[in-house]
Amino acid sequence: MLVREIMTPSPVTARRDAPVKEVLALLRDHHITALPVVTSAGRVCGVVAEIDLIRNRVPPDPRAHMIPPTPTTDQPAAYVEDVMTTVTVAVRERTEVSVAVGVMAERGLKSLPVLDDDDVLVGVISRSDVAAALAHDDNTLDRELTKLLTKLGHPDWVVVTADGTVVITGPATPKDHALAETAAATVAGVARVQISTDQSSRTGSATHEE
Repeated sequence: MLVREIMTPSPVTARRDAPVKEVLALLRDHHITALPVVTSAGRVCGVVAEIDLIRNRVPPDPRAHMIPPTPTTDQPAAYVEDVMTTVTVAVRERTEVSVAVGVMAERGLKSLPVLDDDDVLVGVISRSDVAAALAHDDNTLDRELTKLLTKLGHPDWVVVTADGTVVITGPATPKDHALAETAAATVAGVARVQISTDQSSRTGSATHEE
């Protein structure tokens, strides 16, 4: 499964000179927690998260204190460039989703910008995108993989899915096995693949596992 297959294309972005309040409204309206900051050429120059935008913008409430808080003269940041993170981590659209998940887990990120071969932003992949892909029900996986295998010239191969594990009955040669496994790996939500040539495994029991 590749990043481009489950990413959010044409993501919401901001420019460096965008007012903080304007970007806060974008996050609210699109129900997201962070977004890429891009140049006029569409290249990522940073990322800004909601915590960056709200930090130091909420003054103390005197009703919560016996003694009024000391007034501060510090002014909250007005523009995105004042609060964004300039060092960003991104992935390519042809990156495997497993790699993107590893990067997000290692660095504690909720999302990653996705770049094309010219380093132009083409999408964003988030934890929720991955979760949604993995949540596809077994019937959906059956239909999608059966349709794909038919397009590849094997309408007679039988697909049975249980809890994300796919059993494909029919491939007889090593080449067929490789084709079936590759096809299954492109379907979002498939967690494991088993190959069987035993027609009795149409009910989901595999005799050969790759």
